[in-house]
Amino acid sequence: MFDPDAIRVHRYDNGLTLLTERITTVRSASIGFWVKRGSRDESTDQNGVAHFVEHMLFKGTTERSPREIAFEIDSMGGSVDAFTAHELSGYYAQVLDERLPEAFALLADLTTSPCFDPEELDRERGVILEEIAGAEDDPEDVLFESFQRKFWEGHSLSLPILGTPTTVGAFGRDDLCAWMDSIGAADMVISAAGNLEHEAVADLVGERLGGLPTGTPRPERTAPKIAPHVQTIARDLEQVQLYVAGPGPTLSGDDRFAAHLLNTVLGGGVSSRLFQTIREERGLVYNVYSSMASYSDTGYLWVGAGTRPQTADVVLDLIEVEFRRLCDEPIPQEELDRTKDQVKAGLMLSLEQTFGRMANLARQEIGFGRTFSLDEILASINGVGVDEVQACAQRLFAGRLSAGCVGGQAAAEALQKTLDEHPRFG
Repeated sequence: MFDPDAIRVHRYDNGLTLLTERITTVRSASIGFWVKRGSRDESTDQNGVAHFVEHMLFKGTTERSPREIAFEIDSMGGSVDAFTAHELSGYYAQVLDERLPEAFALLADLTTSPCFDPEELDRERGVILEEIAGAEDDPEDVLFESFQRKFWEGHSLSLPILGTPTTVGAFGRDDLCAWMDSIGAADMVISAAGNLEHEAVADLVGERLGGLPTGTPRPERTAPKIAPHVQTIARDLEQVQLYVAGPGPTLSGDDRFAAHLLNTVLGGGVSSRLFQTIREERGLVYNVYSSMASYSDTGYLWVGAGTRPQTADVVLDLIEVEFRRLCDEPIPQEELDRTKDQVKAGLMLSLEQTFGRMANLARQEIGFGRTFSLDEILASINGVGVDEVQACAQRLFAGRLSAGCVGGQAAAEALQKTLDEHPRFG
């Protein structure tokens, strides 16, 4: 049951925002601390510092040792985790409803009182360097990171969230402290969903965080220029991993619902055009898919596939054909209706758990400054017409596309020639 009246908002004098959603049919709760800063807000020489901070918050505070933090997480019987993204960072817990005050106290301590012990910092540096090395061993990760570097070349969005061995190797305690000191209460949103009382949570937050300084304004973000490109990377691989990509909608763009449906039609499941054409009809891949990412001022739509070297050029052509077809031909109404059902089902299923509801509250507040009811979102999806999806495709894909691959030396060289000669790539 989705009850918009169950959502409550409290804005504190220091700029901190709290959102809660009461769900009386569960015996659990999720709570998250969301920071409106991410890797795109780092300078080049500080690339990776937000992710390093994410790791270090679990390595000791002024009140808790790393061991005490680990034991407290397990003793609550739930889960505590964190993430760093391009435009925000998050720290969250999922627990039984009766343990929500303990989960809040732990997250508040982690995010406001980290000690950044130098010995722990050096140990965790090794962990992050191993994480970077692991990504370098994964051809899909290599390809995706190289895509971002080219797509937004020269902009902070092009930098890896993990940082580089050089930047991570140089970070000291002062760098992490400076990043944390730049974050004030106005940069934070706290959201909670589950079997809870809004007033009780508001009191907890106000008592512990109501006195936090507002903080300094985040440096102004500048929109990146998208650079259509072609690139190939030689690695000792049996397959060729390849992509075709174009611009996507911004987070709050008027075409965001049409673009989401467009992405689903293209490669969002086993009934999608790419999967049916390239895998089911032609048997050229094990997997082919499309995905979309939207940010405050830019976005991309990416198609990825893995195939044998001798069929890579065929797969690239078939992907481009589907891009062009979406621009040139309206989607049949029956296909659009089926896609709407798929998207709506995915949305509703994602909101079945308290974590999904908690995250949804925060993302809407950060992205739009308000919350949308489920009925509003479903109405927006239902309201998209065939002509809107085609117009969206024409806006996003009518120009030149980006393409690239990672594969064996001979395959990479052959595909470089194919891509250079293709009229739509680069």
